[in-house]
Amino acid sequence: MEKKSKKGLIGLAVAIVLVLILSVIPVAEGATRQGYQALGLFLGAIIMWICETMPMMITAFLVMFIFPILNIMPLNTVYTSFGGVSFFFAIATFGLSAALERTSVPLRICHALTKSSKGNSKALVIALMFACLITSGIMSNLSTTIIYLALALALLKANGCEPGKSNLGRCLLIGIPAMAGCGGMITPAGTPGNALIIGILAERGVNLSFLQWTLIFAPMALITCLVAGLTITAVFKPERISEEAQAELDRKLEECGKMKPQEKRILGLILIILVLWILGTWVPAFNYVVVAVIGMAIMFLPGIKGLDYEYFVKKTNWNLAFTIGSVGVLIGALTSTGIVDHLVTPLFAPLANMNPILIMFIVGVIVVIIRAFIPTAPAIAALFAPLLLPLAGITALSVTSVMVLPAFWACTPMLLWIEPIFLFTFGYNYYTPGELLKWGWIPSLIMCVILSFTPFYLQLFGL
Repeated sequence: MEKKSKKGLIGLAVAIVLVLILSVIPVAEGATRQGYQALGLFLGAIIMWICETMPMMITAFLVMFIFPILNIMPLNTVYTSFGGVSFFFAIATFGLSAALERTSVPLRICHALTKSSKGNSKALVIALMFACLITSGIMSNLSTTIIYLALALALLKANGCEPGKSNLGRCLLIGIPAMAGCGGMITPAGTPGNALIIGILAERGVNLSFLQWTLIFAPMALITCLVAGLTITAVFKPERISEEAQAELDRKLEECGKMKPQEKRILGLILIILVLWILGTWVPAFNYVVVAVIGMAIMFLPGIKGLDYEYFVKKTNWNLAFTIGSVGVLIGALTSTGIVDHLVTPLFAPLANMNPILIMFIVGVIVVIIRAFIPTAPAIAALFAPLLLPLAGITALSVTSVMVLPAFWACTPMLLWIEPIFLFTFGYNYYTPGELLKWGWIPSLIMCVILSFTPFYLQLFGL
């Protein structure tokens, strides 16, 4: 039996045992059997996602439709709870990302930053990480990784860098996926999991606009990029950039030539969408989901030709989109049965009288460690959002402060190579798992400290 199949069967077995245990153990006073079973199914889904037992959306669908059988949630409620704004926003942003991927914009950004570094390898590494970060704010993390990986490999080849020996290779092939992930937090469109966090906050009466989200998370992403860039070039001192390597990027840009009319139309429409998203802070009609869906649809118009249906279907991660739509049902079951408040609140009780900075640091470190073993960003949001919400009820922390932690760390994996965006670069053998961990714990710990002050930062926004 293949290793992957064994892993999947183990995940299924663990999930079944977990549900069975929570179906027979005594129910504590104030809880319900349905609550225990809902928690078992929810954690079972997370385990099967980690073990890749089935496609993520199939796992979520399976769990959803077990809810009515166990009387956890009525069938009609399962139907009506599916989807929501996060589902449609995810599909729309996949489309917009696919359209931008068809342009030479990432290459032009990379070329401009390479020129500005003037052969300084440390400056180049940080510049390319910054470019990845910004591009990922609107494109999908995987698409951003793939595009910048191709540019980095061409640069490394022209520079004569050997896999396993080149520190420049280590810096670029670790830094690119790390910042492609991190950039996903910059805007709500950066990764589908952001919409999930926004939806959870909205249910608690906190309605974050596109601009508010960006003003909160963009500085965090930029600080992370600076910390990551400075530490990775200190841990792995990159070798000098040759003139031949810089000439390779010049050649690639010359091949592209001037921006084509189609590229200009795509870029222009995306800029308009960004402006409307910001204006949506004051004009309700420009709701970010409405603008995203309409903008994606306009990409298909004959005069724009930013997308065609076959390309859109190919580039859209339907597994992730439907998973995002299903997660709301899973979280709804935990909320409606009250199991999270019943079991998790006592666990957080020792933190109740602690300083908010210390609470944020302790919880942040816990999230980082667990995050390293869960290579799926939406799973992080789905797992930690409901589990951390009780913190806002028993401590001085606001619900937004608490939700910053899963939102941030869902986008910022820096410890293990099992994350999909790292798998794209790991196979080129420029770095080892040990080297990733050797670097990754440093910026992770630094950002845990910085994020500890989030409650004070959010006061600037009245949150």
